[in-house]
Amino acid sequence: MKVNRLCFILPADFNEIAPLDYPPVEKPVKKEGKKHPYRDCGAHFVGFIGDSLRRFYGSRCLLHCANPRRQQSSVFHDLEGVQMSEKVGGDNPRIFSYAELYIGSKGFCQDEILGSGGFGRVYKAVLPSDGTVVAVKCLAEKGERFEKTFAAELVAVAHLRHRNLVRLRGWCVHEDQLLLVYDYMPNRSLDRVLFRRPENTGAPPLNWDRRRKIVRGLAAALFYLHEQLETQIIHRDVKTSNVMLDSQYNARLGDFGLARWLEHELEYQIRTPATKRHQFRLVDTTRIGGTIGYLPPESFQKRSVATTKSDVFSFGVVVLEVVSGRRAVDLTFPDEQIILLDWIRRLSDEDKLLQAGDSRLIDGSYKLADMERFLHIGLLCTLHNPLLRPNMKWVVEVLSGNISGKLPTLPSFESHPLYISLSSSSNTSGSKSTASSRLSTATATTSSVNITVSFASSDYVTATEETIYETAEFGVNGSNLSTSSSRRPTNFFMVDTPREIPFKELIVATDNFAESRRVAELDFGTAYQGFLDNRHHILVKRLGMTKCPALRTRFSSELQNLARLRHRNLVQLRGWCTEQGEMLVVYDYSANQLLSHLLFHHNNITGSSILQWRHRYNIIKSLASAILYLHEEWDEQVIHRNITSSAIILDPDMNPRLSSFALAEFLTRNDHGHHAATNKNKSVRGIFGYMSPEYIESGEATAMADVYSFGVVVLEVVSGYMAADFRQPEVLLVKRVHNFETRKRPFEELVDIRLKEEYNTEEFLRLTKLGIACTRSDPTLRPTIRQIVSILDGNDKSFMEEWQRKEGSEEWKERNACSLSLVRRIHALGLH
Repeated sequence: MKVNRLCFILPADFNEIAPLDYPPVEKPVKKEGKKHPYRDCGAHFVGFIGDSLRRFYGSRCLLHCANPRRQQSSVFHDLEGVQMSEKVGGDNPRIFSYAELYIGSKGFCQDEILGSGGFGRVYKAVLPSDGTVVAVKCLAEKGERFEKTFAAELVAVAHLRHRNLVRLRGWCVHEDQLLLVYDYMPNRSLDRVLFRRPENTGAPPLNWDRRRKIVRGLAAALFYLHEQLETQIIHRDVKTSNVMLDSQYNARLGDFGLARWLEHELEYQIRTPATKRHQFRLVDTTRIGGTIGYLPPESFQKRSVATTKSDVFSFGVVVLEVVSGRRAVDLTFPDEQIILLDWIRRLSDEDKLLQAGDSRLIDGSYKLADMERFLHIGLLCTLHNPLLRPNMKWVVEVLSGNISGKLPTLPSFESHPLYISLSSSSNTSGSKSTASSRLSTATATTSSVNITVSFASSDYVTATEETIYETAEFGVNGSNLSTSSSRRPTNFFMVDTPREIPFKELIVATDNFAESRRVAELDFGTAYQGFLDNRHHILVKRLGMTKCPALRTRFSSELQNLARLRHRNLVQLRGWCTEQGEMLVVYDYSANQLLSHLLFHHNNITGSSILQWRHRYNIIKSLASAILYLHEEWDEQVIHRNITSSAIILDPDMNPRLSSFALAEFLTRNDHGHHAATNKNKSVRGIFGYMSPEYIESGEATAMADVYSFGVVVLEVVSGYMAADFRQPEVLLVKRVHNFETRKRPFEELVDIRLKEEYNTEEFLRLTKLGIACTRSDPTLRPTIRQIVSILDGNDKSFMEEWQRKEGSEEWKERNACSLSLVRRIHALGLH
């Protein structure tokens, strides 16, 4: 007997699967009373820039908020009775009324001020609707530049999802006032805690363990901004006052008013406007963004450019502040110690680096080697030459302990120019690049002092103009900036959040779900591609009819889970539809192929369609990065539970995006960092061949179960074999590989023959051994996903010894008894 599909057992074989037998869909007839369903007022924000800002707020925004919720029979509720639009949009930023912020802050009372600066003030407010405590940031000044700052910060943070970033709750535009609403941070900002003096506050200094955790959290946040989003974000104002501390003293980076967006893979080199193929939008600006003491030397050139290495420099200064307990610039110290970086550089040259440590720390509460290592990292990040500074990924790996051995040697700083040279105003005529500033610090007790700050010039340039993502400057490029400054931009900022999409729009986008638009069978549904509004390339997953309780659960779970995540290697949710009795999930889409297609469906395929080795390795590295984000870098730990080659979508450049979040489990973190499942249901759900032995036995979702599934995908990518293939003598791929290992056969026999030996041997052995380690039957023998990311970066010396303990055949059979029994039963039924 032969079957085309056995849902819970066989991986999807798309060439043999017939489309689901849906009834033909009639094109809807236009009627006056049936426009698109209600869209939550918080689902879209149109930020107005320019002269019509007040008029826009008074009309369109109010119309959205005042539009009553339509009571339609087609409104979808999950099995708990919660309406889908409320469930999906619950975590998205929303529009706040001025009244609720005014009431919550007691009329913006002076007693509720949390902090202030050049941008304005931040107030504490208690929302009258539910008692939630928030922080309200009010921009003080008016004008186009500050409207730009407001819009830039809003667009920057609206979609960010990371445990070490301050979460934006919403915004408010009231007359000429611009307000942003954030999560409230009980411990305020790092500078308040770090630089407080016991004699003034009575509070003890920040202990070493918390300082370490803060530095690691800040590094993780910058790594996320620089490398883990579709669009690279450069913060440009990393400093202790912008690092907020939650109730557990976790670092949360905030204040994105100076943020800049870059397309990925920007090289650190000079680019001229004459370049024909621009990958970036170039915008000319002469304004230096940032704070003295944290700005990198190259920032003071006439035509400077913000890059990721600018943020690395600022991060390095913060690290030195955290270790020393001193401000970057502090006039209360002797002249040679006013500039923290220059002082610590001199201590390094004199082999007295540990003298920079905070004297308030109790002896024995920290390791001297640990403190010296942090100071070393801070100095590496603040090297004068930006090319020599590490990237944030390397910093994260070092701080996590995944890169062992000695750090790169520090140079002698005697030959380096001073970061900032201080002199009297009468001796500055010869300075080529000076900036006169009146500097003061919170710890200064004397009157402010007039000094001249001379910044060392630099020969290091990244581009001839400021390179930013187009949305940061209203979608215009450099050629449009020659227009008169009096001409105000009139286009809107959009903060796109997942929304309910009318069925008729999906009919148009997919040509009535035409067979030619059918892409594949995904988990629990059929996928079609199309273009929404003739602009957005989308993938529509058609799950089935809303009458099925099981599919309703999958549908609501996937929407709720995916809407809360943001990573460049995760598929992004655009919306959903529940009209016509159907359930449809709509994703952003940029390709028409799945990883499983390229790996397994190769009958009569030309050599040009074979997945090349460099792409295979990049896919595995990117997939590991996405899983690391799910496991460790979001507010909650996310266990995917469905990592398979058919859940990985590839874009035209072969960059992967992990999809299929219908089975994902969210584990909340408690005060001690441990995790507890939000769903107590421990039923086994997944694709046979990818599920770990302990998960099949217990049904408990764990990070190690995801690591096992990842390992199976690694072995698929290396070998070109499916995780479970009943047409083969050895059904399970992990069993086939285990036999190779126990019989000591050369691993080279496992490589996909279609590669024709065109692969990197070192990388092949690394992936094969990693796949074996990840699929160990004993979960305690598997590496963590953070260790996996480090191994894939080439840090595998210790891995080769630590994770290569072999499992005996009897032990393996005992732990995999359930899977082997199921294989025998399927064979007994004659299914293949």
